[in-house]
Amino acid sequence: MKSLSRYLVVSVVLLSVGALVSGALARGGHRGGRGGAGGASLCSNAALLDLSLSNVDIMIKTTGAQTAALEELKKVAKEYSDDMSRVCAGENPMSLPAKLAAAEKRLDATLAGARKLKPVAEKFYVTLNDEQKAQVNTLVDWPGL
Repeated sequence: MKSLSRYLVVSVVLLSVGALVSGALARGGHRGGRGGAGGASLCSNAALLDLSLSNVDIMIKTTGAQTAALEELKKVAKEYSDDMSRVCAGENPMSLPAKLAAAEKRLDATLAGARKLKPVAEKFYVTLNDEQKAQVNTLVDWPGL
């Protein structure tokens, strides 16, 4: 259970750092243009998690309490994905203060999502046997890692 907690915390940190670095590279590179790559990456990661959970029950053959815990995890992951979609919608800001404000909103939403996901993911993970845990560790795309 501790390793999953660390896994989720590290995931959020790496997502944040990756998004900031990607955004800086996009703005500083020779591509020119919008410079929103970092925000877009952070915004799409929630959808990747939601998508990667969609077939876990089939792949690891969940039963009973596992299925119920997985359904709860899927629900929270979907809420996280929807929240990130709302936060990321709209035009990419042009001014530095507006870009920083948008980044702060996205990071706040990411952290809030991780805080909601963590206990639900732990609840699901403890229901699994060792073989299922190994499968979940490879099947579920925890963005940022």
